[in-house]
Amino acid sequence: NKESMMVNNNMFSFISIMVVMMMVVMMVRGQPIYWDSNTITVPSTNAGWGRLTPYFSGNLSLLTYTEYDNALPNGCDAGYSLPGPTVKVNLNDGDDWGNGKLIGWVDSPASHIQEQSMIIALSNGNLMMAMRNRQPDCNWFGLPIVVSSDGGYQWNFVSQLDQTTKPTGLFNRGLWEPFLFLMDNGCVAGFYADETHADQGWNQIVGQRVSCDDGASWGSEIYAAAQQDGVSRPGMPGVARLSNGNIILVFEVCGSDNCNIHYKISEDGVTWQQGLGTQIASQANGPYVQVTPTGRILVTSACTNQISISDDNGQTWYLNESPAFNVACSSGGASTWPAIYNTANGRVAVSVSGLSSSIEVREGAY
Repeated sequence: NKESMMVNNNMFSFISIMVVMMMVVMMVRGQPIYWDSNTITVPSTNAGWGRLTPYFSGNLSLLTYTEYDNALPNGCDAGYSLPGPTVKVNLNDGDDWGNGKLIGWVDSPASHIQEQSMIIALSNGNLMMAMRNRQPDCNWFGLPIVVSSDGGYQWNFVSQLDQTTKPTGLFNRGLWEPFLFLMDNGCVAGFYADETHADQGWNQIVGQRVSCDDGASWGSEIYAAAQQDGVSRPGMPGVARLSNGNIILVFEVCGSDNCNIHYKISEDGVTWQQGLGTQIASQANGPYVQVTPTGRILVTSACTNQISISDDNGQTWYLNESPAFNVACSSGGASTWPAIYNTANGRVAVSVSGLSSSIEVREGAY
């Protein structure tokens, strides 16, 4: 009868819609990443804050990390006089992450606490490294920029990406977590967490400065992610270029959002919408973003180590079937300071710190 025909037609329409929706989801989602079972230990001792610079020359890559020979002061300590940690650089051949050798280092000045380094290759072939540095009494914070013209063996100081201008003696008025990004025009964008505006209601911001003279000077600070509410603490930035040319910025938002990971997208890499962007589910603390040669966006973070994937330039996200390292802060695991890299053999690699005394890497295929 007419009623049953209508019910059947409606059911058919519903099923057809569901099938189409499932097909769309399948089209948007790419192949999962399948991780190798073996973990590679990169030669390093008492190491933290590891960052790789893959294939900067031929089939070579660099690893920079901080080596700790002495215990650090807990907060601000004017009486601390031990030698500070050393930023080191290893050279690795190809995908054999375990065969690296120490080629260079940057000592901490006096008893300064200098750590958390990263390296990028400049358009002129030189290498640029940023790191964070502070006096143990917290009366000065800086973000030193050093450059190497010989492939990472020797490093020369060039400038400060930013530095505090007045002594405060406060641990929560510092500069932290620098991230360098080479822009299309050859200029370098330096991102970092900045607490120096806290007295004006910006508890912490993601600041950005741009250098177009290979780090000799830096432009005015850009508030890339900020909320003037006295509480929000966007920080630990990471940046990558999308397949459509846009720039994605990822960062944690502590204070007001439990250190969950947010992101923003900019057309030019220097103009950012106000506020704190959009949250990426299942990611918290210390994010890293990478874009594969196929255009897939990968995001991971220090307290979940899950891999979030977007196959549509950041419009939608989903979790990979498994993380490279199945460790989470919520279950008592360590915070890992992870990072993701494209390898020369068409795979991806994830590096972590904090699970042992060395930097560890695991590769995957997709």
